[in-house]
Amino acid sequence: MFDRKRKIGQYKFLYGKSPVLNSAFPKQGFHTPKANAGKKLPPLFNKIKNLSILIIVLVAIIFFIYAIFFSKYFTITNIALKNPEIQNQNVADQIKNSISKTLGQNILFAKTKELETKVLSVFPELEKVTITKSFPHELLIEFAEYPLVANVINQSKTIKKTYIVNGVGYAVKEDYEDKTLPYIRIQTDEPLNTKNIIIEPSKLTYILDAKKYFEDKFGMKILEIVYKPVAREIHLYTEKKFSIWLDIQRPFDQQLKKLKKALVKLNIYQDSFEYIDLRIAGNNGDKIIYKRRTT
Repeated sequence: MFDRKRKIGQYKFLYGKSPVLNSAFPKQGFHTPKANAGKKLPPLFNKIKNLSILIIVLVAIIFFIYAIFFSKYFTITNIALKNPEIQNQNVADQIKNSISKTLGQNILFAKTKELETKVLSVFPELEKVTITKSFPHELLIEFAEYPLVANVINQSKTIKKTYIVNGVGYAVKEDYEDKTLPYIRIQTDEPLNTKNIIIEPSKLTYILDAKKYFEDKFGMKILEIVYKPVAREIHLYTEKKFSIWLDIQRPFDQQLKKLKKALVKLNIYQDSFEYIDLRIAGNNGDKIIYKRRTT
């Protein structure tokens, strides 16, 4: 009888609680083993999978090679300005024409640095050039010109020509004048070669700085500068119709300071002179040679 009660207790359920299964129920009947646990895929399936991946990679490579070497997708079809508001449209057109041979080439293989060097060699009036790639088929050009600084009048034995030079001494415009710029006169036996620099940058800077210094310190305008390359001197022709002679090998401010000290004796504002020569350096550095106008 006690054995019977013990068995009944094994199957007893408690009200209000989840049923508790006794160990009398076989555990293996309530656990389902994982399906296909540890089961390997068929070898044929793996081969098909690997082959598919290989085919996809090969197709991608073939497409990439075709797009680069055979397709026209990366072909250069246009050369444009990055700064289209540029004022000198003529120069812009010439720059684009200078690299027009790149049209039809593959943009991926275009060497922009070499193109920039080529443009600068053809157009020395340019201060900088930048060429960039605009994929898939366009080159963009951005450039800046040196400022125009002076009119140059070249009087040779055969011809008289007028140019405008930029900040590094190249003749940018021919048979043209800008009255807002200083005038520099150069007399030579043969006409100036405009393919090269017609005034060295250092000499050009000296001339323009000397003009400005004189005008600022003496309050008198310079109408024209005569530059003599062989003699290495300049003559500042003033509005009072006389010239100031300077040695271009010596600082202009030192030479003009001599004139400033001599204003007590040389009244350049009222007296009439043909020239005042400041090139000669005396023992004390204050030697001045001048010639008064007689008529």
